[in-house]
Amino acid sequence: MNSPKVVRIIVLLIVLSIVGGVLKIYGSIVGGSKSVFVDAATSIANTIAILMILKFFKEGMEPPDKDHHYGHHRLAIGGSISMLMLYSFVAGVVTVDLINSLGKAYKVGYESPIYASIAIVPYGLAVLIAKRSYSIVSSYGGFTAIELIESIVSILSSFGGAAISYIIDFSGAIVLTGYLFYELVENLRQVVIAISDVAPKDVIDRIIRVAEDFGVDVERIRVRRIIENIYHGDIVIKIEPGIPIEEAHSVADTIEKELRKQGIDVVVHVEPSKES
Repeated sequence: MNSPKVVRIIVLLIVLSIVGGVLKIYGSIVGGSKSVFVDAATSIANTIAILMILKFFKEGMEPPDKDHHYGHHRLAIGGSISMLMLYSFVAGVVTVDLINSLGKAYKVGYESPIYASIAIVPYGLAVLIAKRSYSIVSSYGGFTAIELIESIVSILSSFGGAAISYIIDFSGAIVLTGYLFYELVENLRQVVIAISDVAPKDVIDRIIRVAEDFGVDVERIRVRRIIENIYHGDIVIKIEPGIPIEEAHSVADTIEKELRKQGIDVVVHVEPSKES
């Protein structure tokens, strides 16, 4: 993983997030739109979330020490968890506000749809960059995509609220809040998968292929994904009984080095082939 490049991408996302968030917040204040308020609230969480992702990513790049023998890679997941917490808080705040506003008429100004429209530009760029980037920021891209969807809904509903009735704007706010809860559930599922020690089939196939290239069979594989394309674990290979111990260890060391080049840090154990 190219950490300087990832940091630069995250910094760019922070700038785009702040610009879009400020525009939406201003629009929600001067225009009085509830739908743009939901939009603006998630924008604030969006900006804080990307700052947390940057913080945890830098901590995850720290080298191994006496307390983290495999390195600090998994600390980067703290960014995704922080993001879930922030959006859960926002979901609670906007839900309470909508409940308290039930049945109360309010006025929506045209400033709300205007500024919500302008905010689409920076968030559109953020989504495009995040989706094409590393997986450590892809979940952020998913939440930023919410901002685009929210922008479209808030523009239409706030415009309807200003031109026709506040009920249209209020309905848009309810829709946005419901979608936010849906995305929270989906991203929680992704975080659970990220920390569940999954071993993708393509990684298993790569290990077997490398072992076969050196003329040995794999008896057992235990590998787990740490983060991104980094995997740790151990494997057992079968060696012909007549092969000298030095040669067997040389094969094991060579396999370890080859797999490490591919981000798979494993300890290779040697067992004699029972078939022989």
